[in-house]
Amino acid sequence: MASPLRDGSFDIAEMVYLSAPVSSVRLGPPEVTMAGDRFAKLKPVASQVQMSAGDQPVVVPKGRVGNRVDVALVEPAKQMELRYNLSGVTVRSIPSRAGRAVAAITPLASGSPNLRVVMMVSGDTVLNIECPMRRGISEQACVAGRVPHLRARGELPLSRAVIVVQFNLPRT
Repeated sequence: MASPLRDGSFDIAEMVYLSAPVSSVRLGPPEVTMAGDRFAKLKPVASQVQMSAGDQPVVVPKGRVGNRVDVALVEPAKQMELRYNLSGVTVRSIPSRAGRAVAAITPLASGSPNLRVVMMVSGDTVLNIECPMRRGISEQACVAGRVPHLRARGELPLSRAVIVVQFNLPRT
C-alpha cells in the first residue's frame, strides 16, 4: 500500500508472503527506469525502514535503503512486513495543470522474478495508476477500485511490478 505525502514522497506498507521460509532477503531501491525515461535521473531512497519477519523485528542498516543490501533474518520466515518512506520517485507532470505529479513505485524486497505482487495506492490526491510494463495500451491502463483506494488490476510478476501513480501535490 502506497500513500502520497505532502512533499511528494510516499508512505509505504509492503507485505511479503513466500511459499518457503528464507533466512535473508535482498532489499533494493525501486528500479524506476522500468516506468519510463522521465524517471531516469531520479535516485530513489527508502528511509525510516522498519522490518519484521514472522513476529521478529529485523534491523535494516541505518534504517535506509539507497543501494541493494542483503538483510539477515533472526530466524527463517515466510512472511515479512516492511514500512518505510519512499522519496526520489516523483516528477511533476509537464505539460499538465500546476501541482500534478507522477511517481514510479516498485517493491523494495526482491526475490523470484515470478513472485506475484498486488499493488495498491490510497489517498485523496491520487487520480490514477498505470502499469507501464504490461503489453498494450489497454493492459497498461490497469487501474481498479475507486478513489481514494486504487489498485493495479490483477497481480504483477515481481520482474514487472511497477506502477506509475498520477496525483496532485497539495498546495502549501
